[in-house]
Amino acid sequence: MKTNIASTSVYASDAPVQTLRHTLSAAVLVLMGLVLIAGGLFAQPPGKGQRIAPEKVTERRTAHLKKALKLTDEQVGKIQPIILKGAQAGQKIFEEKKGDRKAIAEAMKSTMEATDSEINALLTADQQKKFDEMRGKRKEKMEERMNKRKENKEGK
Repeated sequence: MKTNIASTSVYASDAPVQTLRHTLSAAVLVLMGLVLIAGGLFAQPPGKGQRIAPEKVTERRTAHLKKALKLTDEQVGKIQPIILKGAQAGQKIFEEKKGDRKAIAEAMKSTMEATDSEINALLTADQQKKFDEMRGKRKEKMEERMNKRKENKEGK
């Protein structure tokens, strides 16, 4: 019987320590959760900060045009530097105009038109037709985004 009483008293004396451990563990878990949530709130949304590097833009756009227009290797070799030059000019525009959407839009429009006309000069008649269709779709998407932004501004 003494063993049972002694062992019971040992467990009884451990009870406050175990409760304290559970409380501290729960507090640590809650604190970690709050830190993670706060980190998520202050993090920049994806796609909203740094621009994609001009080389990456060139790689993606060249691959897209090669597939969509069925470009020859010779055409790709001539078009790639044109796209890179346009992407670098676009990056420079964003850095110089910092947040002035109208100024960025105007400068980007003329840069894109110049790039597209240089590319167009290297294409066959069938490729030019397809390229013009692609440009029309790109323009429509841009106008949709601009209208959506305008609606969002008016709704606020």
